[in-house]
Amino acid sequence: MQTTENKKKDENRAARISRLKKMIVSVFLVLLLVPIILSVVALCKVHSLEQQLKAANQTLQLLTSKINDLYQEQEESGNEETETVSVIQEDVYGEAETVEVLADNSNGMIRVCLTFDDGPSSSTDDILDVLGYYGVQGTFFVNGKPDMADAYRQIVEEGHTLAMHSYSHDYSEIYGDLDSFIDDLDRIQDFLYETTGEYCTYYRFPGGSSNTVSDVEMERCIRYLDACGITYYDWNVDSRDATSGGRTVDQIVEQVISSVSAGDSDTYIVLFHDSADKVTTVEALPIIIEKLMEMDNVIIVPIDEYVTPVQHVTVDVNP
Repeated sequence: MQTTENKKKDENRAARISRLKKMIVSVFLVLLLVPIILSVVALCKVHSLEQQLKAANQTLQLLTSKINDLYQEQEESGNEETETVSVIQEDVYGEAETVEVLADNSNGMIRVCLTFDDGPSSSTDDILDVLGYYGVQGTFFVNGKPDMADAYRQIVEEGHTLAMHSYSHDYSEIYGDLDSFIDDLDRIQDFLYETTGEYCTYYRFPGGSSNTVSDVEMERCIRYLDACGITYYDWNVDSRDATSGGRTVDQIVEQVISSVSAGDSDTYIVLFHDSADKVTTVEALPIIIEKLMEMDNVIIVPIDEYVTPVQHVTVDVNP
């Protein structure tokens, strides 16, 4: 006759075997379900990508059709061939609109470029959010900050212009002599290419081309940039957000809008700073964008090959 102790052992053994069976069944079910779930997710992603590709193709076909129609109209009218730039942005009410601007600016539109120096910083995300909300693109003249690689990539991915503002932003290091300038230029260009895949060809001198701290003649630096196929940009509208003591939101807005409203140029390059302490710059930005969008003859664009350079120091590059 089985003792009570042996009976308990048998019951425990049976319980362990039962738990083991349940565990094996559970593992089997998981192994069976995981591939199924992954397959469903993959199919959903494939379907989503197919839809995005289809939409992109439709947009491309539409743009191609519009370009062909434009060329046909030009040929029929007998006018000289002109090049247009289509800029898609949102109006002050958030409605998307497409503005066609002639590359030679003969249609009278005023180009305004919002440019941001010294970044990226903790303010970059906020600046990108504002630009994205209004559907406009800016230009970021950046320094070398390896710990902020994601910010550089985000600037490029969201369609903004990534440009160079030296690697170190250390005047004594950059402007010691021409070799020092070249070394710093190569460093920031290589860094941005390795980080984003973007080969940058736009540059802004720290302190501007008219700075008074350089130990090397700025004309030599300018000629070197030209030899490398790099265009440099200064500014003709200073938001003064870097002024000692700071500026209020209202002061920054007034400075920018009054300068553009003067209408004495067809291109305005606005200088802002992308720094952690420039809180009022971020706060003023949406107000400035809305006021610019209210102007019928103004279009906000990033710096590109169609934007005439604003330069404080001009040099005959072929003396």
